[in-house]
Amino acid sequence: MISEDSAERFENFVKNYRSESGVMEYREKIQKMTITGERSLTIHFDDLIRFDPEMAKTMLERPEKTLKEMDQTLRRIIEAEDPEYAETVENFHVRFANLPEENHIHLRKIRSDHINQLIMVSGILTRASEVKPQLTEAVFVCQRCGEVMVLKQLDTKINQPSECFNPSCRRKGPFKLIIEESKFIDWQKIRIQEKPEELPPGQLPRSLDAILIDDIVDIARPGDRITLTGILRSIPETTARGGKLVTFRSYLEINNVDVSEIELETVEITEEEEKKIKELAEDPFIYQKIIRSIAPSIYGMENIKEAVALLLFGGQTKVMEDGVTIRGESNVLMVGDPGTAKSQLLQYVARIAPRGLYTSGKGTTAAGLTAAVLRDPDTGTMILEAGALVIADRGVACVDEMDKMREQDRVAIHEAMEQGTVSIAKAGIVATLNARTAILAASNPALGRWNPYKTVTENLKLPVTILSRFDLIFVILDRPMEEQDKLMTDHILSLHRTRSIEKTPPILPDLLRKYIIYSRKNINPRLTIEATEKLREFYLEMRKMGEQPDSPVPITARQLEALVRLSEARARMALRGEVSSEDAEAVIRLMRYSLRQVGRDEQGLFDIDAIYVGTTKSQRDKMETILEIIRTLEEQTDAPVPVEVVREKADLENIDAAFVNRALTQLKNDGLIFEPKPGFVKRA
Repeated sequence: MISEDSAERFENFVKNYRSESGVMEYREKIQKMTITGERSLTIHFDDLIRFDPEMAKTMLERPEKTLKEMDQTLRRIIEAEDPEYAETVENFHVRFANLPEENHIHLRKIRSDHINQLIMVSGILTRASEVKPQLTEAVFVCQRCGEVMVLKQLDTKINQPSECFNPSCRRKGPFKLIIEESKFIDWQKIRIQEKPEELPPGQLPRSLDAILIDDIVDIARPGDRITLTGILRSIPETTARGGKLVTFRSYLEINNVDVSEIELETVEITEEEEKKIKELAEDPFIYQKIIRSIAPSIYGMENIKEAVALLLFGGQTKVMEDGVTIRGESNVLMVGDPGTAKSQLLQYVARIAPRGLYTSGKGTTAAGLTAAVLRDPDTGTMILEAGALVIADRGVACVDEMDKMREQDRVAIHEAMEQGTVSIAKAGIVATLNARTAILAASNPALGRWNPYKTVTENLKLPVTILSRFDLIFVILDRPMEEQDKLMTDHILSLHRTRSIEKTPPILPDLLRKYIIYSRKNINPRLTIEATEKLREFYLEMRKMGEQPDSPVPITARQLEALVRLSEARARMALRGEVSSEDAEAVIRLMRYSLRQVGRDEQGLFDIDAIYVGTTKSQRDKMETILEIIRTLEEQTDAPVPVEVVREKADLENIDAAFVNRALTQLKNDGLIFEPKPGFVKRA
C-alpha cells in the first residue's frame, strides 16, 4: 500500500517546487509529458534535497519502496491532469539524476554494503543485448475447466499457478499461457566498464551488468560514456549443473541513464586553474612550452613532439549540408630504429590525453580494436561488445608495434582512421559505432633498421592503404653523431642518477591535461583569409612540380585537408578562435619535414606515390622498361625469356640488377608475368 505521508510529500514537491529563477519546473515537465507522450519524469536529486531533505534521505535509505510510491503518485497526478492520456499508458516512472557525491560509487569500489542501495556509477557501455519483451503479467487458462487466471511475474522464470483458482476445480494443471492477453515490457541487458583513464596501472578493467526496463531501453550504444542511477541487486551464481553457490553476482536495476553527449568528460576545472590556463595562452612562447612539456624525460624529437601536441589538441570535425563528415582528428605514425623511445612516448601520450588508450600490435586483434559479436552466457543471444577504438571515441588510441599486427587485424582500422566509424555486420547484428579517434602509431623497419637506399614501403611492413591515412609520418634514425650523443648520454645518466628530469616541465602534466580539455571544449577555430592563402600557395606550389609530363605527383588533396586539421589544432594550442598565417606556416614546415623523409623518389623529387602506391613514378617507369624488354625479347624468340638476358638489357638502360630482381618479383606477384621454368619469364 502507498504511504499517505510519502505520497503527499512527493505530490507537494512536484506541484510546488520552484527553480532558482522561480519556474515551477516539475509541474511544467508533467504538462509536457502529456503532450509529447513521455512516460518518465526525471528529477534532479539536488532539487529534492533543497525542497524536502527528509524525503531525500528516505529515498536513499529505502529506494525500492519509495520509488514504487512515487511512481503511483505520479500516475495519480497525471490522471488528474489528463485522464485520457493516463489510460493509454501502463507504467509511469520517476527517475533520478545527480545523486549526492557519497552515492556516486566507482565501479572498482562496489561492495556488498551497496546491495539494495540506490547508487550512481559511470563508465563506458561495452555490451548491449537486443531489446526483448519481458512478461510482467501472465494470463493462464485452465485446460480442464477453462478458468482464466492472472498472475504477476516478479521472477526471471515464468511463475505458473500452483493450482486452478476455480474452487470447484482446484486441479494442478495443465495451464496454458495466453500470450495475446498477457502484458509485456521492454527489457535489455547492458554491461558498463571502467573508463580507460581511470584504470589503475596493470589492472584489468572492472565491469558491471545492468538491466534496462521500459522507455529507457536502447538509448545508448556500445562506446557511449554513460552514468547509471539504480538499485544494486544480487543473484546467486550457479554451477554448470544448475546448483546454487554461496557466492552472488551483482547487477544494477537501472532507474535512470544519462548519456554523455559532450565531447570530453566533465573534468573539474577550478576558477583558479581556468585563470592559469588563460594566462598560459597569452604567453607568446606557449607553443614551445607545450612541446617541452610533452614527455620531458625523452631527449630531443622536437618535430615529433610538436606533431603529438597537434594531435592531442585536434582539429574540428565538420558535417557538411549534404551529410558528409570531414574528420577533425589527426593520425601520426613514427617509424624508427630500435631504442629510439617510441614506446615511451606512446605510453606518455596515453596518460596525458583526456581519453587515452595504449595497445600493442602483437596482442591486438580486429575484434579487440573495433567491436566483437559475442554470445551472452545467460540468455544465449548475440550481443555487441565495443573495442579499443570505440572506447577511445573522441580521444587518442596509441598503437605500438603496428607492424607486428596480423594483416587481417590491421585492415579493421581503415574505416576508423578515415571515416571515424566502425561498421559491424556479423551474426545478424548490423551496426555502425562511433570511433572518432586520433591514432598515434609506432612501427619498426622491416629488417630491424631503416635502410636509406630503400623506399618507405620496402622499409615498412605496413600496406599503403594504412600509410596513406596518416597525416604525418616521421622516421627516427639512430645514427652516431658525437655532439648529439654526448648530450643524450648526459641526459640519460642524469635521469638514472637523480631519478628526475633536470628541468621541471613548463606545464605540469595535470595542468596540461586540463589545458587540452579546456581548449577542445571551448575553442572552435576558423580559417582566416591569410591562413587560407598560405595553405593555398603551398599546395599549388607543390602541385606545380608535377605538371611536367615525366614528373611525379608531389602532393594530393588529402595532404591539404591534413594541413587544415593541423592548423586548427595549432590555433587551439593558444586558445585562439582563428587560424593565423603563422599557424599555417608552422604546419607547412612540419608537412615538408615529413614529406622529405618519406615522400621522395630516388632523384630527391617529391612523390606522394611513395606512400600512396608503394612505388614512386621513377620506379614504375623502370618497371615499364623491364616489361617492355621482356615483350620485345618474347616477340623476337617466340619463347620464354632468360632472366639473365633481361638483366643485361636492363643494365644498358641504367637499371641495376638488384632493382631488376625486385621488379620481376613484383611483376610476378601482380600477375603480369610468370615463370614457366626456373630462370625464365614470360608475360601472362
